[in-house]
Amino acid sequence: MALSISPPLHSLAFLHQTPQLALPLHRAPSSKTRFRAIRLQAKPNDHIPRKTSWDSKTQKDRVPNRPRATASETTPSEGTVTKDRKQNTYAEAYAIAKHIPMSANKVRRVIDQIRGRSYEESLMILELMPYRACEPVLKLVYSAAANATKNMGLDEGSLIISKAEVNEGVTRKKVRLQARGRAYQIRRRSCHITVVVKDTSL
Repeated sequence: MALSISPPLHSLAFLHQTPQLALPLHRAPSSKTRFRAIRLQAKPNDHIPRKTSWDSKTQKDRVPNRPRATASETTPSEGTVTKDRKQNTYAEAYAIAKHIPMSANKVRRVIDQIRGRSYEESLMILELMPYRACEPVLKLVYSAAANATKNMGLDEGSLIISKAEVNEGVTRKKVRLQARGRAYQIRRRSCHITVVVKDTSL
């Protein structure tokens, strides 16, 4: 039978002792690492102001300031709009409708009927024509006449359609599916309409 002999307790005392760590030694900073205060001295020529090109000129060479124009001296431009319609240089008013979802050819056959006619006669023609394009053109003629009366002070009874034109707009392209895997192209056309009215009494 083997006997186990335990070590004496005094031999385990080194486990409870705290080791002494070697602390680093701090050296005093040397004279090389110290910062030296440097005093900046101004140069003797810094306080002398330098001559500029403006100072070299004499009082006679300088250009005198021009007086500003007063309000009475200024004349109105040619395109100004006044309340008195007789003094107004522009006797025309216009209205523009953009991106109308309609072909330009269909609107052009309506526009050709009112070009050069009076305002009241144009309204009567547009109300009686059986085309779908008459509705946007009728609204545009109303808008042009309103611009002439309210903004420019013109008379509705003396207005004529001096200019009316239609231009092509953006064409949207779509696809329509057909039999046997085919596809036909759909073109959704648009147009821009311009109507100009003029006062014949001026």
